[in-house]
Amino acid sequence: MSEQQPPHGGKRKRITRRDLVRTAGLTGLIGIAAGGAGGYFAAPRGGASATAGGGGTIKFGLVAPVTGPYSGDGQEMERGAKLAIEDINAAGGVLGREVELVVGDVGDQAPENFIQVAERLVSREKVAAASGGYTTTTSVEFPTYAEGGVPLFHTNTLQANSDYVAEHGITNIFQCCPTEPWYASGFLQLMTDWIDSGAWTPSSQTAAVIASNDSYSISIATVMMDGLKELGWDITMYEEVSVPYADWGPQLSKIRNDPPGLIFVTDYLAGDLASFAKQFATAPTPSLLYQQYGPSVPEYLELAGDAADGVIWSTTIGTLPDDIGTRFRERYLDAFGTEAGLSQSGAQYDILRMWAQAASRAGDPYDSDKVSAAMKGLTFRGVVGTYRFAEEDLTAIPYPDAVNDPSLGMPHLTYQIQQQEQVLISPEPYINGAFELPGWLR
Repeated sequence: MSEQQPPHGGKRKRITRRDLVRTAGLTGLIGIAAGGAGGYFAAPRGGASATAGGGGTIKFGLVAPVTGPYSGDGQEMERGAKLAIEDINAAGGVLGREVELVVGDVGDQAPENFIQVAERLVSREKVAAASGGYTTTTSVEFPTYAEGGVPLFHTNTLQANSDYVAEHGITNIFQCCPTEPWYASGFLQLMTDWIDSGAWTPSSQTAAVIASNDSYSISIATVMMDGLKELGWDITMYEEVSVPYADWGPQLSKIRNDPPGLIFVTDYLAGDLASFAKQFATAPTPSLLYQQYGPSVPEYLELAGDAADGVIWSTTIGTLPDDIGTRFRERYLDAFGTEAGLSQSGAQYDILRMWAQAASRAGDPYDSDKVSAAMKGLTFRGVVGTYRFAEEDLTAIPYPDAVNDPSLGMPHLTYQIQQQEQVLISPEPYINGAFELPGWLR
C-alpha cells in the first residue's frame, strides 16, 4: 500500500499509519510477504466443483452476533445480508442457482463461539463462502476456513487479523475494510487541519484517552497517543475499562479535575458510549469529544439523545450519504421498518453482492481458488464505497489515508452528530456537511 499526499496538498508533513505504527512498536502492518512455509493454501473441497453446476441452492454463511450485547450490530449484518440475497436471487442467482443464507450466531463473541460456527458452516452446512462483521482477535477460526476451502470475508478492522493472513500465506480470507491503526492517523490529520484552519483552537495540547481492554481498542489508543506525542501533546490520562461499562463517574471525575483539550474514547460498544456522552453532558469540559465507531449503531442516538450533539466518530467502512447509499437506506427502512445503521448493514449487503460477482466470474462458486482469484481482480463499488484489496494481506485499501483517488479505495469516514443528525465531515467528495464546534465549546 503506497502512502500518498492528501488531495488538498500542503507543506505540513502528513502523519501516516506507517509512521505511527513504527512509533507504537506494532509490527507487521505493511509489506509482509504472503506465501511463507507452513501457510494455509485454500483448495476446492473434494467433489464440490463436480456438483457446482447442478440443482439446489448455494449456501452462504453469515457469522454475526444476533443475540447478546452486540446484537444491535449483528441484526444490522443479518438484515443487510438478507437484502443482498434478495437482489442476487431476483437477478437469477449465481450461475443460475439461488443463494440461501445460513446464519451462525456468535453471541457474546467468545472465541469458542467463532470456532463452533466456523466448523458448522464449513463441515456441516458446506457453505460456498461466509462473511461477518467480527472475528476473534487471535484469528483462531481462520484455519477452519482456509483448510476447508471456504472463502471468508469480514469487516473486523483488526490489524492482527490482516497480519495473520499475510504471515500464514492464506489466500481466501479477505478483510473488507481497512485496519484500525488508520483511525488514529486519519483523526490526527483531521484535527491538525482544523487547528491550522482556525476551525478549532484546543483549550490545551493535552488529551485523555480511554480504551476498552481488547486489542482493537488498545491498538487505536496506543497509536493515537504516540501520534499526539509526536505533535507535542501530553497525555494526561489513560485508562482501560471492561465492557459493557455504564458508570463513567471515576473517569469523568479525573477529566473534570484536569480538563484536557481532547477526549478520545476507543470503547466501541454503542451503549457504553451513549452513557459516556450523557454523563459528560451534565458538566462538560472544554474538550473535543471523539468516540470510536459505536455511534454508527442506531441505538446510540436513541440512548444518548441530544447529549450526542457535537460528538465526532469514525468508521473505516460505512454507508455513504450519496445516491447509492441513500437508496439502500430507503430500501432498508421500507423492508424492516427501522433506520439502517451507518456501517454493518451496508457492508454485508456489499460483500454478498461482490462475492456473487466473483463466484460468477469463477464459473464455480465452490472453487475457492478461482473465487479468491476473481475477488483479487475486482474493483467493486458498493454502498459503502470502493473495495480493492492489497496483494500482501488481502485487506481493503483506505482513501484518503493510503491512496488519493476515491475510485481506488475504501473511504475512511468521519462523522459529527449535529442536531441529532449524522453529518459526514470527511472525506471529500462524499461529505454532506462541515465540522462545527460543539455547543459546549462555543
